[in-house]
Amino acid sequence: MNKSIFAAASFIFTAAAAGLAAGPIPYVGVFLGVAQAATAPLPAGHPKIGEQGSGKGTAPTIDFSKIAKPKGGKTVQEVYKEKASLNGKPVTLRAKVVKYNGEILGKNWLHLRDGTGSEAANDLTVTTQAKAKVGDTVLVEGIVRLDKDFGSGYRYDLIIEDAKVKVE
Repeated sequence: MNKSIFAAASFIFTAAAAGLAAGPIPYVGVFLGVAQAATAPLPAGHPKIGEQGSGKGTAPTIDFSKIAKPKGGKTVQEVYKEKASLNGKPVTLRAKVVKYNGEILGKNWLHLRDGTGSEAANDLTVTTQAKAKVGDTVLVEGIVRLDKDFGSGYRYDLIIEDAKVKVE
């Protein structure tokens, strides 16, 4: 039997026997060293486990052909190329929203592409209070930051923060 599983089970039963556990003891899904998976069905419309957030998905098919670089602004590729000199400075760009995650860590998170850049440098993450939908063309102005770590697994080599976002 796995020692860590045995230790966890022993602690729970010992705590109960000693009167340290107030009320019923929660079922931890382990009995005699065999982990047991939940078998309840997922709610209607819920993505399959492992399907969302796995990092293996692809961006939706979006047409980038009509995205024009804003006057005095940059393309996604240029932001990546010039990131060292842009660090801490404002930047303006026009792109399409390819992913939107709302209200995480008090911010909305946009992933933007404009059809420029290589596979490793064609998607910019932007934090904002504004809302947008996947497929929207947006004009963005925000501060470029490098090596930003928000904790909880949110670490970015390049990000645009606190952006003003105008849906066009």
